[in-house]
Amino acid sequence: MRTVAPRTKVTVPAFGAPLNWQEKTAMFNAEINRALTAAADLINTSEGLKSARPTPDTLDSAEGLKAYLSEREPELEWPTSTANRKQLERVRALREKLLTVWSSAPVTEPNEVEAINGLLEGVGIKLVHTTGEDAESSFRQEPIPVSNQISDIMTATIAAALAHLVTEEETGRLRICRGDDCEAAIVDLTRNRSKLFCDFGNCANRAHVRAYRARQAAKRNGTTAVTESSEASPNSGAGSKRKLEKPSSAEKAEEINRPTSVSAVAAKEFRDRMREELMDKRKKKSKTSKKS
Repeated sequence: MRTVAPRTKVTVPAFGAPLNWQEKTAMFNAEINRALTAAADLINTSEGLKSARPTPDTLDSAEGLKAYLSEREPELEWPTSTANRKQLERVRALREKLLTVWSSAPVTEPNEVEAINGLLEGVGIKLVHTTGEDAESSFRQEPIPVSNQISDIMTATIAAALAHLVTEEETGRLRICRGDDCEAAIVDLTRNRSKLFCDFGNCANRAHVRAYRARQAAKRNGTTAVTESSEASPNSGAGSKRKLEKPSSAEKAEEINRPTSVSAVAAKEFRDRMREELMDKRKKKSKTSKKS
């Protein structure tokens, strides 16, 4: 009988060196970054729209699984040796669970946390001695998978990273691309939490063009979009200076994320509605395939 390691709950950081007060507002450690990026890439192997272009399911065979694994960073230590048809089905099931987590982020409700606890079922934790000059501490936490099969190794690594995000209240970094007709999963690892678009195409550029056209339309209609700079007092030197400064990437992202003109608000509502319809179709397709 196989010995199962004690279950790990998300009440403690799952793995990696703990963050100090300065690092909590920055990026995570390299292990967590790798795991979260690999998880987003796994979701994006699904069939769907990426930057308004249909993409096929690239995880439809054992060879497709091996191709995905071979593209991961070697530090993950995800071998292709056990990648077979059975493991493919289990990895595909993991992919669907991760899509649910991403779609419901930020994770704040108990039922949402239970989805991650389900991934942590049977996963243990061990302390590993760290080496190298860049090590932040003498030891780090490392997840123990249920078995040495690739699906269990992937599940342990990703679940531990998600647990860390929950305890640090950083699950808002798990996002779906804000671009029109795009279902790509992204993880925002930027220090200022400004990543809103995927890297599959030109989602960011299209959003900037749309926002620009919305502002031009507002001007033609005799209305003015309310921005941070326009809200500043006319007599405020800081406010006047702000109008002359080139907005940062974070400010541009915030402007797109929170449209203020009538046309921009309408465009965002339409975009959100289209995304919800696409997600519903995807879920129905998944349920149909499971029944068959």
